[in-house]
Amino acid sequence: MSKQRPTVSWEEVNSFLDRIAEEYSAMNISGIYGIPRGGIVLATWLSYKMSKPLLMGAADNCIIIDDIADTGETLVHYARNSSDAGRDRGYHIVTLFYKEGSSVVPEKYGFVKGDQWVVFPWEV
Repeated sequence: MSKQRPTVSWEEVNSFLDRIAEEYSAMNISGIYGIPRGGIVLATWLSYKMSKPLLMGAADNCIIIDDIADTGETLVHYARNSSDAGRDRGYHIVTLFYKEGSSVVPEKYGFVKGDQWVVFPWEV
């Protein structure tokens, strides 16, 4: 028996990134950094939408984007320096999915993730 695997469409991803681009457009965002691997597609797409550089690492006042904040392990280093924590670097962490119980709660996320594996359109 195979596990049910919810899929995300290109349209849902595009809609999420449109919302992020609009919500952060008035801010002085320095660029977009995508967490390897899951955030790279999202970061590239968002950098085009916002006409901001795609960064090779986190920089002051950038958007850090990833596909999922699941356990939070990947994002915890950046969260310590995020704008939510009132730090100087002003990282803005956004994810397409957020799983309740993650040690990092993104500023913005598109969907709440359950225990099921998520299949992204770039994986099919």
